[in-house]
Amino acid sequence: MTSLIFGYGVTGQSFERYLNKKNIDFSIYDEKISGSNITNKLPNRDRLQSFEMIYLSPGINLKQIYPNGEFEEIPYQTDLDIFFKEDNSYKIGITGTNGKSSCCYYLHQLLEGSQLVGNIGNPVLDNINKCAYSIIELSSFQLEKAKFIELDFGVLLNIEPDHIDHHGSFAEYAKAKNKINKSKVFTKEANPRKLWSMITGEEQSSIRNIQLKNLPHRQEHITTWKNLTFINDSKATNIAALKYALNKMSGQYLLILCGDPNKERYKNIEITGPLKIYIFGTHANDIYKKVTHPNKILLHNKSIETVIKLVAEDIYQNPTTILFSPGHPSGKDFKNFEDRGKRFSNLAMNLDG
Repeated sequence: MTSLIFGYGVTGQSFERYLNKKNIDFSIYDEKISGSNITNKLPNRDRLQSFEMIYLSPGINLKQIYPNGEFEEIPYQTDLDIFFKEDNSYKIGITGTNGKSSCCYYLHQLLEGSQLVGNIGNPVLDNINKCAYSIIELSSFQLEKAKFIELDFGVLLNIEPDHIDHHGSFAEYAKAKNKINKSKVFTKEANPRKLWSMITGEEQSSIRNIQLKNLPHRQEHITTWKNLTFINDSKATNIAALKYALNKMSGQYLLILCGDPNKERYKNIEITGPLKIYIFGTHANDIYKKVTHPNKILLHNKSIETVIKLVAEDIYQNPTTILFSPGHPSGKDFKNFEDRGKRFSNLAMNLDG
């Protein structure tokens, strides 16, 4: 019998590599991608039942595409299910609404013999039995669909409203996040040096001289041009991350917002601190209505190039920071947060060009 890879994104493509190594026959379903072995037609229940196994990608919204429960009792596996069964490393799972990527990145720098996998961009199926420690960044999508949580060490940093468009409610989102509580050892500790000590059993003093590098696109200093300092915080894809960035600010600064606000479905956010807020892009009108600030500038359907040009034309007597902390996922304006972060950084670096 043939199996089915359901969704052909990063995880789906890692399924393909895995199944090829195992000599398992498969077809692929993806709504948007074409190919000789790919179907764009959503399989009904009978078609789903004809496959030996469904290999399910995390971002698939089953409740949305199968509202009548057609997927219920269909056998499936996630990449995590396979990794938990086949990988022999010490497995550390880290999740949270905000800060999980940075926590994983810092811990990786401290923990010798570790690999970074999961939602941070390195598929787990490409990294089975490669290191002594696996630091797995876990999204709510991954936790929601994983059948079992077989982690040696689990970390839940925080829970704030996020991905409500996918989960349907904050309660369902929190339920997915809290599945990490089933880890053999569970903690809410956020300090990566303390986590290292808890995992290794060694004193923190032995790593006190290790200087940790920040994650790209997270509070990243790009350049200072004239008296303007540009900070790339494009990885702020939700309101909790935006608030975190704002709390870090001091002195005079401007804020740039963009992205799709429908993910969290929040009603309003009052922002204090920045002199001005520039709101640009396809979704600018929606954000503008939700943001309370005395000096917010609407640039609906305008590009980030327009924003940087306006910022550069203003004259400030005092040193001023330009904070690009969008507070929302990219939506229709960029491919992802990396894309928009690179665009912002390149524009800032080439202001004299």
